Amino acid sequence: STMHNMIKDSVVNNNDQTYLGKTIPGYYYGFIFSATYSAFDLSIFFQGVGDVQKYNEDRAAGESMNGYGRNQFVTVLDAWTEQNKSTRMPRAVYNDPNGNTRMSDRFVEPAGYLRLQNVQAGYNVPKNLLKKTRAVQSMRVYISGINLFTITKYSGLDPENDHFPATRQWMVGIKASF
Repeated sequence: STMHNMIKDSVVNNNDQTYLGKTIPGYYYGFIFSATYSAFDLSIFFQGVGDVQKYNEDRAAGESMNGYGRNQFVTVLDAWTEQNKSTRMPRAVYNDPNGNTRMSDRFVEPAGYLRLQNVQAGYNVPKNLLKKTRAVQSMRVYISGINLFTITKYSGLDPENDHFPATRQWMVGIKASF
Protein backbone atom coordinates (compact mmCIF):
# COMPACT_ATOMS: atom_id res chain seq x y z
CA SER A 1 0.00 0.00 0.00
CA THR A 2 1.09 3.59 -0.36
CA MET A 3 2.46 5.83 2.38
CA HIS A 4 -0.82 7.68 3.00
CA ASN A 5 -2.71 4.38 3.42
CA MET A 6 -0.42 3.00 6.13
CA ILE A 7 -2.08 1.73 9.25
CA LYS A 8 -0.57 3.26 12.38
CA ASP A 9 -0.83 0.25 14.65
CA SER A 10 2.78 0.01 15.96
CA VAL A 11 3.17 -3.33 14.16
CA VAL A 12 5.63 -3.69 11.29
CA ASN A 13 4.07 -5.90 8.59
CA ASN A 14 3.00 -5.89 4.91
CA ASN A 15 0.64 -2.97 5.57
CA ASP A 16 3.71 -0.77 6.07
CA GLN A 17 5.12 -1.24 2.55
CA THR A 18 5.83 1.91 0.56
CA TYR A 19 7.39 3.16 -2.67
CA LEU A 20 11.20 3.02 -2.45
CA GLY A 21 12.28 4.15 -5.89
CA LYS A 22 12.36 2.98 -9.45
CA THR A 23 14.46 0.45 -11.32
CA ILE A 24 13.95 1.99 -14.77
CA PRO A 25 16.16 5.08 -15.25
CA GLY A 26 14.41 8.44 -15.50
CA TYR A 27 16.86 9.56 -18.18
CA TYR A 28 19.80 8.40 -20.28
CA TYR A 29 22.60 10.63 -21.51
CA GLY A 30 25.91 10.56 -23.28
CA PHE A 31 28.40 12.78 -25.03
CA ILE A 32 31.24 12.35 -27.47
CA PHE A 33 34.39 14.44 -27.76
CA SER A 34 36.67 14.05 -30.76
CA ALA A 35 39.70 15.99 -31.90
CA THR A 36 42.35 15.78 -34.58
CA TYR A 37 45.75 17.45 -34.62
CA SER A 38 48.21 16.82 -37.40
CA ALA A 39 48.44 13.01 -37.74
CA PHE A 40 46.95 12.35 -34.27
CA ASP A 41 43.29 11.80 -33.37
CA LEU A 42 41.38 11.28 -30.14
CA SER A 43 37.81 10.15 -29.49
CA ILE A 44 36.13 9.93 -26.05
CA PHE A 45 32.61 8.59 -25.36
CA PHE A 46 30.85 9.00 -21.99
CA GLN A 47 27.50 7.33 -21.25
CA GLY A 48 25.24 7.33 -18.21
CA VAL A 49 21.81 7.08 -16.61
CA GLY A 50 20.12 8.96 -13.80
CA ASP A 51 17.11 8.98 -11.52
CA VAL A 52 17.25 5.23 -10.79
CA GLN A 53 17.51 3.13 -7.62
CA LYS A 54 18.63 -0.45 -7.12
CA TYR A 55 18.30 -3.03 -4.37
CA ASN A 56 21.86 -4.12 -3.48
CA GLU A 57 21.45 -7.89 -3.00
CA ASP A 58 25.16 -8.47 -2.44
CA ARG A 59 25.30 -5.88 0.35
CA ALA A 60 22.18 -7.40 1.95
CA ALA A 61 23.91 -10.79 2.04
CA GLY A 62 27.28 -9.36 3.11
CA GLU A 63 25.79 -7.44 6.03
CA SER A 64 23.31 -10.09 7.18
CA MET A 65 25.17 -11.18 10.36
CA ASN A 66 22.66 -14.03 10.74
CA GLY A 67 24.80 -17.16 10.93
CA TYR A 68 28.10 -18.65 12.01
CA GLY A 69 30.97 -19.30 9.61
CA ARG A 70 29.88 -16.85 6.90
CA ASN A 71 32.09 -14.15 5.49
CA GLN A 72 30.67 -10.69 6.04
CA PHE A 73 31.49 -7.21 4.76
CA VAL A 74 33.88 -5.14 6.86
CA THR A 75 31.02 -2.67 7.46
CA VAL A 76 29.53 -5.05 10.05
CA LEU A 77 32.41 -4.16 12.36
CA ASP A 78 30.44 -0.93 12.99
CA ALA A 79 27.41 -2.87 14.30
CA TRP A 80 25.33 -1.39 17.14
CA THR A 81 26.62 -2.04 20.66
CA GLU A 82 26.07 -0.36 24.02
CA GLN A 83 29.27 1.60 23.34
CA ASN A 84 28.45 2.30 19.64
CA LYS A 85 24.86 3.56 19.57
CA SER A 86 25.27 6.10 16.73
CA THR A 87 25.47 3.71 13.78
CA ARG A 88 23.29 2.66 10.85
CA MET A 89 24.38 -0.97 11.23
CA PRO A 90 22.01 -2.99 13.46
CA ARG A 91 23.30 -5.10 16.31
CA ALA A 92 24.63 -8.56 15.46
CA VAL A 93 22.30 -11.23 16.83
CA TYR A 94 22.34 -14.90 15.81
CA ASN A 95 19.44 -15.84 13.48
CA ASP A 96 18.38 -12.16 13.18
CA PRO A 97 15.23 -12.31 15.37
CA ASN A 98 14.38 -8.65 14.60
CA GLY A 99 14.44 -9.22 10.84
CA ASN A 100 17.13 -6.59 10.24
CA THR A 101 18.10 -8.28 6.99
CA ARG A 102 14.61 -8.52 5.49
CA MET A 103 14.05 -6.67 2.22
CA SER A 104 13.83 -2.98 3.12
CA ASP A 105 14.96 0.48 2.12
CA ARG A 106 18.19 -0.16 4.05
CA PHE A 107 19.64 -1.80 0.93
CA VAL A 108 18.09 0.46 -1.74
CA GLU A 109 20.75 2.74 -3.21
CA PRO A 110 20.99 5.34 -5.95
CA ALA A 111 22.22 3.55 -9.08
CA GLY A 112 22.78 6.42 -11.50
CA TYR A 113 26.22 6.54 -13.09
CA LEU A 114 28.55 8.19 -15.58
CA ARG A 115 30.85 5.75 -17.39
CA LEU A 116 33.84 6.32 -19.66
CA GLN A 117 32.55 3.85 -22.21
CA ASN A 118 35.24 4.22 -24.86
CA VAL A 119 38.40 6.20 -25.53
CA GLN A 120 40.58 5.83 -28.61
CA ALA A 121 43.82 7.57 -29.60
CA GLY A 122 45.36 7.03 -33.01
CA TYR A 123 48.21 8.05 -35.26
CA ASN A 124 48.13 8.12 -39.07
CA VAL A 125 51.55 7.18 -40.41
CA PRO A 126 52.67 9.82 -42.94
CA LYS A 127 52.30 8.76 -46.58
CA ASN A 128 55.93 9.64 -47.41
CA LEU A 129 57.06 6.93 -44.96
CA LEU A 130 54.60 4.43 -46.44
CA LYS A 131 55.84 5.03 -50.02
CA LYS A 132 59.07 3.28 -49.07
CA THR A 133 57.14 0.04 -48.44
CA ARG A 134 55.69 0.09 -52.01
CA ALA A 135 52.71 -1.90 -50.71
CA VAL A 136 50.95 0.02 -47.94
CA GLN A 137 48.67 2.88 -49.06
CA SER A 138 47.64 4.07 -45.59
CA MET A 139 48.19 2.99 -42.00
CA ARG A 140 46.68 4.04 -38.69
CA VAL A 141 48.00 2.77 -35.36
CA TYR A 142 45.68 3.13 -32.36
CA ILE A 143 45.05 2.21 -28.75
CA SER A 144 41.52 1.87 -27.40
CA GLY A 145 40.07 1.48 -23.91
CA ILE A 146 36.56 0.29 -23.04
CA ASN A 147 34.79 0.68 -19.66
CA LEU A 148 37.75 2.44 -18.09
CA PHE A 149 35.91 3.90 -15.09
CA THR A 150 32.46 4.51 -13.64
CA ILE A 151 31.39 7.32 -11.32
CA THR A 152 28.45 6.29 -9.12
CA LYS A 153 27.10 6.40 -5.56
CA TYR A 154 26.11 2.73 -5.83
CA SER A 155 28.25 0.59 -3.49
CA GLY A 156 27.97 -2.71 -5.39
CA LEU A 157 30.20 -4.04 -8.15
CA ASP A 158 28.37 -2.36 -11.03
CA PRO A 159 25.24 -0.18 -11.06
CA GLU A 160 23.99 -1.94 -14.22
CA ASN A 161 24.73 -5.57 -13.38
CA ASP A 162 26.34 -6.91 -10.19
CA HIS A 163 26.40 -10.51 -11.43
CA PHE A 164 28.11 -9.84 -14.78
CA PRO A 165 29.80 -6.42 -14.56
CA ALA A 166 31.25 -4.89 -17.70
CA THR A 167 34.95 -5.72 -18.05
CA ARG A 168 37.69 -3.16 -18.56
CA GLN A 169 39.43 -3.74 -21.89
CA TRP A 170 42.50 -2.40 -23.64
CA MET A 171 43.15 -2.96 -27.34
CA VAL A 172 45.99 -2.02 -29.67
CA GLY A 173 45.35 -2.10 -33.38
CA ILE A 174 46.65 -1.32 -36.83
CA LYS A 175 44.40 -0.45 -39.76
CA ALA A 176 46.15 -0.62 -43.12
CA SER A 177 45.18 -0.34 -46.78
CA PHE A 178 47.28 -2.11 -49.42
